[in-house]
Amino acid sequence: MKPFMYIFVLAVLMLSCSEHDKSSNLMNDARKYMDTGQFSRLFELAASAGSHRFTDAASRRELDSMADYARRFMIDFPHSQADIIELLRADNVEADERSLREWEERGELEYMDIDLERRYFRWAHRNLYRINDSLRAIKQIDKQRDESLFRFCISEIKSILQASAVHGYGNPVNPRTFRISYTITVNADVVPPGEIIRCWMPFSREDSPRQDMVRVISTDPCEHVVSSDTGSHRSIFFEKPAVSGKPTVFSIGFEFRSWGQYFEPSALAATGNNDLPHHVSEFLGERVPHISFSDDIRELTESLVTPGMVPYEKVRAFYRWINDNIIWTSAVEYGLMADIPAYVLKNGRGDCGMQTLLFLSMCRYAGIPARWESGWMLHRDRVNLHDWSEVYLEPAGWVPVDVSFRLQPSDDRRVSEFYITGMDSYRLIVNNDYGRRFDPPKKYPRSEPLDFQRGELEWDGGNIYFDQWTYRMQVEYY
Repeated sequence: MKPFMYIFVLAVLMLSCSEHDKSSNLMNDARKYMDTGQFSRLFELAASAGSHRFTDAASRRELDSMADYARRFMIDFPHSQADIIELLRADNVEADERSLREWEERGELEYMDIDLERRYFRWAHRNLYRINDSLRAIKQIDKQRDESLFRFCISEIKSILQASAVHGYGNPVNPRTFRISYTITVNADVVPPGEIIRCWMPFSREDSPRQDMVRVISTDPCEHVVSSDTGSHRSIFFEKPAVSGKPTVFSIGFEFRSWGQYFEPSALAATGNNDLPHHVSEFLGERVPHISFSDDIRELTESLVTPGMVPYEKVRAFYRWINDNIIWTSAVEYGLMADIPAYVLKNGRGDCGMQTLLFLSMCRYAGIPARWESGWMLHRDRVNLHDWSEVYLEPAGWVPVDVSFRLQPSDDRRVSEFYITGMDSYRLIVNNDYGRRFDPPKKYPRSEPLDFQRGELEWDGGNIYFDQWTYRMQVEYY
C-alpha cells in the first residue's frame, strides 16, 4: 500500500519544538523514522528522550505521541509474509512469494513496510477474497451474510412503506424497543493499582425523531454522567480505580425505542434547496482532511451531475455510483488514515464509514448539506458497529441515507432504493457528527479520533488503546 495513504507524520501531533539545534536534529530524526516505518529506532529515541538534556517537554510529548501511533500501526499490521501465506493456504488458496507480489502490485493485498520488513493488514487475506475477481467468485465469503441481511431488510422495508402510506411519508413508523447490555473490560494491570480509569461509553441520543424512550436500567459503577444531547457524541461517563491483578469492568444496561422512516422521492424530486436554514450551513463546507473538495472529488462529482438536477437526484446519482463502484472491505483504524475518501477512490473499496465520508464529500461539494450519523446496527444476528449519514433536502429537512446498505435486490424501485431516503428501525444512534469534543472532555488523544462506537478510556498516564480492553454488546428485542 502506498505510504501517502496513511498518517506517518501526524500534523495534530506536531507540537512546538525547542529552537536548540540538537533538539531540532533529534526531532527531525524522529519524524524521518516515523515517515519511513523505522519504528524500532523511533521507540529507542522516545525511550531515551528523558536523558537528553536538550529535549524539552513539548518535544518529549511529540516523541511519545509518534511512538504511540507507531505502536498502533504495528497492531493493525501484525502479519509477516510467512503468516499471510499460512493464512491463505489455510483457506485453500494457493499462495507463495510470487503471488503475494502480484496481489500487492495490483493493490489487492494491503501492507506496509515496518523496520525493513513487509507487514500485512490483520484482515488483508479476507479483504483479498472480496477484491480479487477470481477469489471473490470462488470464496463468496459475504454471500450468506449479505443474503440473510437482504431478506431481513426487505421484509422491514415493505412494512415501513406500508405504514408510511397510512401515517404519512416522513413520519416515524414501525417502532422497535431494544434493551442493551454493554460491557467494557480493561485488562488487568494496564494501569498501576489505585489509579483512576476514566471511561466514556456510547449512549442513546434523544434528539432524533427516530429514537426515543431512553431509560438507564443499571450501571457499574453506580455514579455516572450522561453527556448533553446537544453534543455530537452521546456518552455515559464513569470512573473506577484499578485493582492489582484484576480487570476493571464498566457496564451499562439501558432501553430505547427506534423508529423507521421513509421519505417519498417524488415529494423531494421537484424542489431545490433554497434559502437553507442557518443551522445546516456548517454541513456544507469542507472539513479537511476527511471531507475535502480535492480534484478527484470535484471531477467525480461533476461527472455525475447534469444541468437541471435537483438535490435529491444528485444524492441518488452519488449513491448509485458508490453502489456500483466501491467494494465493502474491512478497514484499517480510521485514526491511521490521512484522507479516507482519497483512499476509497484510489482503491475502490472501504467499509461503511469510509464510503459515508466519500458520500458526504460529494454531497457537500454539490451544495447539499450532509452530516455523519453513526452508532450500531441492531439487525438480528448482525449486531455491529455502523456508520451512515443524513442529507438536508427541502421540504423534508434531514433525510437518512445509508450508502453502504446498498441497493436492495428487488424489482420494486422503492424497495431497491429505500436506503437513499429511508432508514429501518434497527439502529442505535450515538453520533450526529464525527471527531468532536467529549462531555466531559478527554485529556489524551482518542483511540478512535473520528467515530465513537466502542468507547474511550484513559488514566492520568495516558490513553488506553483498543488492544488493552475488550467490549461486549448484548441486545434483547421487545
